[in-house]
Amino acid sequence: MTANLPSQKDAIASALKLYPTRPYAVADIGSQSGWLKAASHDARNLYVSGPMGLSTSIALGVAASRPNEQVLAIIGDGALAMNLTSLITIANAKPDNLAILLVDNRVYEYTASVPTPSRELDWLAIGRSILGDRNCARLSDLAPDKWAETPRPAMIVADIAQGDKPPPLGMSPAMIRAAFLEASKA
Repeated sequence: MTANLPSQKDAIASALKLYPTRPYAVADIGSQSGWLKAASHDARNLYVSGPMGLSTSIALGVAASRPNEQVLAIIGDGALAMNLTSLITIANAKPDNLAILLVDNRVYEYTASVPTPSRELDWLAIGRSILGDRNCARLSDLAPDKWAETPRPAMIVADIAQGDKPPPLGMSPAMIRAAFLEASKA
């Protein structure tokens, strides 16, 4: 199943290229943070540490505080299953500047590829049932012009290959916070 699928790093890079200007990117703990940094390190990246599954909730806060900026939450399938109610909260809040990139490899990549209990879920169908049919698409079906016309809040589902552990961040939480706060001043 994973032979022709992109890596998590490549999927994150592809999603970021859908935007005409770089969005704020909020990546979940572990794999998503490591691969976001490897794909496109930027001061506007918020590499979440702490509880798993909170990038969507944190990204909603960033979107609310930066209404004129695009925000992309990057979360794994196992992590979103731990905070599925965040999709309902996002749908209710209706931020027109927030999107979610769900990277789905059906395993907890950071913990030696333990299968997720959510591995059989149809994430695209779940996203569409909560956010709306037009608001959700597979990464493989998107081009920048189509993405620009996709209503927000939105969800991109990226089926990805199971991979190795991500490279280490090499940044402490204090360093991440300081860089993100500095980038957010503008």
